[in-house]
Amino acid sequence: MDKQVGLYGVDNRAILSSVTDGLGPNRESGGHVDGVCKPLLVDTIQTGCDIPRRVVCLGSSGAWVSGIDDVIEAWSMKDKSSVRDIFQTLSGRRPTDLALSPEGRIVYSDHFQRRILKYKNRQVKTVLFFRKWRPSGICYTSSGELLVGMSNADYSEKKIRRYDGKKIRHVIQFDQRGRALFTPGDLAIFVKENKNRDICVVDCQAKVLLILNKAGCVQFKYSGGHVGGDFNPGCLATDSLCRILLTDTGNDVIHVLDRDTRLLGVIDRSHGVTGCVGIAVDGEDRAWVTECHTAKLKVVTISTRTVVKAHPTQPKSE
Repeated sequence: MDKQVGLYGVDNRAILSSVTDGLGPNRESGGHVDGVCKPLLVDTIQTGCDIPRRVVCLGSSGAWVSGIDDVIEAWSMKDKSSVRDIFQTLSGRRPTDLALSPEGRIVYSDHFQRRILKYKNRQVKTVLFFRKWRPSGICYTSSGELLVGMSNADYSEKKIRRYDGKKIRHVIQFDQRGRALFTPGDLAIFVKENKNRDICVVDCQAKVLLILNKAGCVQFKYSGGHVGGDFNPGCLATDSLCRILLTDTGNDVIHVLDRDTRLLGVIDRSHGVTGCVGIAVDGEDRAWVTECHTAKLKVVTISTRTVVKAHPTQPKSE
């Protein structure tokens, strides 16, 4: 369901739209900023994954990686010759998404088993079980809560739940007019919290990135614009500068956006990275990217030459 064909080439332009029809505040989005993003490939790890699709960073020198089989592996920049840790999913199926818990444990979602599970002390245990919903994208927030994207059995409904332990704190499913925020269909929704507490959501079915505030109101929508081919967003990550990194298998690039979805640049094969599916950011703001066709995990730094301020502060009156 989630296999998507990658194409080559990019025309570094994008069309951004601020959602102003009652869903959120009218914040203008500035299109793209030339010459801001300067990616540099700094390391490569040859994993043992079968077509790696998901990655989550483990500190600043390692990462957990999963592919299309039931194996989840931990790799380190310090010793790239052998896997650091490895385990199999409880169901024997591939994990849908990966996250790192506040205490540093690997957590994964199992769409088919309808569970969120944690690997600890060489044992896999269930964290959450859903009777009627199937989890997809997951992430932990800065406050330690768990965001879970999910769909019902026939994929006609999708939503995001915010969990504090096993307690549901908030549900994001409809806009202020009662319309569904997410598109029905069997493709996943992936979710990440940005440093400014915005919730960044990739609706793979609609091929769109949504930026929501904590209350779940849409602030911005990014549709990829005039890139070289079909915009096909997948996994995403955020960093300490509130930048959003978004894989696009339709154009075989990674979009680097500011917090208001202005395009700062792209990472593509000219930077030594291609066939990207999974992406994560470590404690030093380096992007860890999985290459599905080479089974390699590549580490990229992204320098910012110009600081783009999305919301300039007003001078104080004396």
